[in-house]
Amino acid sequence: MQNPTKAEIKAILEKSKRIAVVGLSDRSDRTSYMVSKAMQDAGYDIIPVNPTIDEALGVKAVSSLKEVEGHIDIVNVFRRSEQL
Repeated sequence: MQNPTKAEIKAILEKSKRIAVVGLSDRSDRTSYMVSKAMQDAGYDIIPVNPTIDEALGVKAVSSLKEVEGHIDIVNVFRRSEQL
């Protein structure tokens, strides 16, 4: 498998609207929070997926991807590789 080109990544991001963020922290000093906030500020609908928090970025969190209602365009994972 080959990684997508920059043009392909741009096309994916332009047509995507909803991003589920697995491991999103509710702490503003965490990378997952900062990256998700930037995506939210850019107009993406962020869905926090973390069983240890109630909400992040003003959005109610879900415990797992199975709990997300509706379509997900992108799943962004902030977990250590050994936990995947």
